[in-house]
Amino acid sequence: MSAKTLFLLRHAKAITGGLLIPDQDRPLSERGLKEVNKLGAKLHKKGIHINLIVTSPAVRAITTAHSIANRLEMKHTNFLIDPLVYGAEPTVLLELISRIAKRYDDVMIVGHNPSLTELASHIAGEPIAMSTCSLMKASFEFKDWAKVLTEKSSKFSFLN
Repeated sequence: MSAKTLFLLRHAKAITGGLLIPDQDRPLSERGLKEVNKLGAKLHKKGIHINLIVTSPAVRAITTAHSIANRLEMKHTNFLIDPLVYGAEPTVLLELISRIAKRYDDVMIVGHNPSLTELASHIAGEPIAMSTCSLMKASFEFKDWAKVLTEKSSKFSFLN
């Protein structure tokens, strides 16, 4: 069994912001709420456990992350809002992941495109496309998140 599991979740569908709503303040659309509720139920049914969720500070990402955390009955102490996730380059996300404490074996990053698609592609070693509410699961054979900077996933799949 793998020592570490990384889940990359692109936020669920959000409303169009236009000029009146700043990008970070855009909430989930009705479709987005349905998407994330369906995904949360699926993860719960599969018995997925996540030790830590790190999310972008954007409303749509926080709402997506909270919905998953609530459905999986996670402790609120294992939920982190990190401004680095919003609009981050994949290298910045890798650095963030590399600094996660060893005690967290199953970690989820909730963020945006193009960052997550580029990060998923890097981790998988092949082109990956991530639409809204896409969830990639990547398994690693290391015990320290610092190795994410140098090692590719031993196995990856999509859970939605």
